[in-house]
Amino acid sequence: MAYEIDFIGGGTDVKQDASAICMRWKVCGGDGNEIYKVAVYDGGFEEHGKRMTKHMNEYYFRDPNNEKNASDKFIDLVIVSHPDRDHATGIKYILENFKVGKLVMNRPWLYIDELWDKVNDGRITKESLEKRLREQYGVIAELEEIANRKKIPTVEAFQGELLEDVMMVCSPGKQFYLDLLAESAKTPFEGKVGAGATIIQRGLKKFKNYILSLAESWDKELLREDVETSADNEMSLVIRGAINGSGFLLCGDAGIRALDATINYLNTQGEDIRETVSFYEVPHHGSRHNVTPSILDRLIGDKVGYNDEGKNTAFVSAAVESDHPLRMVTNAFRRRGVKVYKTSDGIICHRDGDMPERGWNSVEEIGFYEEVEEWT
Repeated sequence: MAYEIDFIGGGTDVKQDASAICMRWKVCGGDGNEIYKVAVYDGGFEEHGKRMTKHMNEYYFRDPNNEKNASDKFIDLVIVSHPDRDHATGIKYILENFKVGKLVMNRPWLYIDELWDKVNDGRITKESLEKRLREQYGVIAELEEIANRKKIPTVEAFQGELLEDVMMVCSPGKQFYLDLLAESAKTPFEGKVGAGATIIQRGLKKFKNYILSLAESWDKELLREDVETSADNEMSLVIRGAINGSGFLLCGDAGIRALDATINYLNTQGEDIRETVSFYEVPHHGSRHNVTPSILDRLIGDKVGYNDEGKNTAFVSAAVESDHPLRMVTNAFRRRGVKVYKTSDGIICHRDGDMPERGWNSVEEIGFYEEVEEWT
């Protein structure tokens, strides 16, 4: 059956990167007629959630003026990749404005018993630890409250879980998730250091301007192998979708550990992701700390010739004035035969098969850059 995936840009007033994705696909209904199933993967900031709500009303539910009752507009599945505000905040508009079948998100406070022996303060109780975690992960705690009020089932999901028969969770596995929780600067466990540095680093990031002074060519790749991302980003639910033989990969802010786990898991299932996936979400808005040349070789395939026509497609969620995606990242995807497109302030759509026409214009592909960002 056919499907389409929409990446929602935040508009010109949103200055920070965020990810908000919705999708629908055709299935055969009980009467033999085709019907649509609908899913959401991340909701960005508030403005993204509002724009996604408007978009789905218009194109998915034929309700451009929002006149139908929310109970008549059913979303089968809402997935929160991880608790960061730029991925989770806008989900509250989806939960409030539609009927939702299931909310999928991993909640740290559910695993206190498994992690209890790592708590470093002998005076802390399990109840106070749960309170701390709910405060640290306040966005998803609010989503849980909304879901409970609206009687929406909220479920965890780990590696191997099949969602709506067409989307498989490839990372994290449960033990990997527990290890990441213990590592996170948000979790007060034994031996935890550097939380202050993490906060300072995040505060500086929004002011950083990259200097473009390094020369790349098609044969000269400057993306590094020795990079890493935060534990909270590595918690991202990496989803491999498969609809009618066409595969896609949604990554959230996953880094090389989560992507490596994804590739390894699919290999154990007898699947070569290079052969089964043709559409990708570029991880973490195109950060160079989430992918490496070797990971991309295993994820996408070998480099192609400069004049070879790209067969695969990738979308990246980034704000209008953002430095993301980084040039050396989009160059790396292009070298491997992937055409890359950016949301900026608009909404961009990837489709496969016979889906309704919208009368939209084509979006401009990101070109190959011969000058890329300094590392320092």
